[in-house]
Amino acid sequence: MTEPNRTPIPWQQQNASFTQGQHPAEPPRIMPPAPPVLGGEFQPPRELTELEYHRLSHADARTRWWSPLLEGLTGGFIYAIFNVVAGLIFAVWAMNSGATEADFTLEGLQTKSLSSPAFFFLMFGTVALMFPALWLARLICRPKPWGLIHSVVGRMRWSWLFLCMGISIVLFVLLPVVFELITGGSFAVEARIPATTLIWMMVLVFLLVPLQCYAEELVFRGYLMQTLGRWLKHPAWAIILPAPLFMLGHAYDMWGQLSILVMGLAAGFMVWYTGGLEASIAMHVVNNVYLMFMGVIGLVDPYAQEGSTFVDFLWATGIELLLVVVIMYAARKVGITRRVTFPVVISPQRWVHMSAEEKAQAIR
Repeated sequence: MTEPNRTPIPWQQQNASFTQGQHPAEPPRIMPPAPPVLGGEFQPPRELTELEYHRLSHADARTRWWSPLLEGLTGGFIYAIFNVVAGLIFAVWAMNSGATEADFTLEGLQTKSLSSPAFFFLMFGTVALMFPALWLARLICRPKPWGLIHSVVGRMRWSWLFLCMGISIVLFVLLPVVFELITGGSFAVEARIPATTLIWMMVLVFLLVPLQCYAEELVFRGYLMQTLGRWLKHPAWAIILPAPLFMLGHAYDMWGQLSILVMGLAAGFMVWYTGGLEASIAMHVVNNVYLMFMGVIGLVDPYAQEGSTFVDFLWATGIELLLVVVIMYAARKVGITRRVTFPVVISPQRWVHMSAEEKAQAIR
């Protein structure tokens, strides 16, 4: 018995046309694509995302939420080792140089650092060691490229740094000097140390102090801002939270401490606004070099722990706010890059709510 001719049912045919009385083919279902698996290893899907400076921790797909903590612990451990070694070396020198126990109190260290190159090196060199400690920690933990701690373009923008340096010199050095002269002040240099020692002190002021400032900016603005930005998206958290830690790292009286707090807030804002550390480094370097230079020649006490006033606080705050305004204007005129686009890992929560087309685009 022969099989009767079986006419295929229209909706069972792919792309089959249909006439009146026939049912159209069921539209194909679009299944959400799954995240890719390459070489047997799960590959988190990514999408191009515009990142500001404090969010650059997301630029490396290999990092996780705990990666900045591991980096900080590693850097802190390395820094502690560096300080132990430096302390032992200095202790051996101190025993052979006639240094007393009083020289190693905070007040003693501050006083000696203005007249002794060795004590100056101890005060500022140990802080500068934060730079190699953080660099080694990042090398060991292998997060994003090292250059992204400097700016969103992955490197130090030297021309922008020098421009910020010039602006800072005008506001932090020339303006106070002119104001002091106009109001009847004088600059009577006090010769307290021999000429040879003075030369060595000046060499350290202009070479070691900038390195110390750079190291502090790497930690308080670079590492801390990008660590907080890993967890908290709004830039206010990354700007505000490191500032009190920066303040506590300095020993001044109340108005002096508040000035440091404002400086930390101003530095954090400029880092976020300009997309890099250059403006904060420039402000920090110019401020510290000027103060230490004036301290070495006996015109000011850069470690003053008493005697500052509310007027001093207002003056410092006014200069720092003026610097912020000028830096913002200069950044717009120069066209400084503030954000950068990276393929960022899509969170599981976002993946669930994405459309099929968005998921396909991300995987592609």
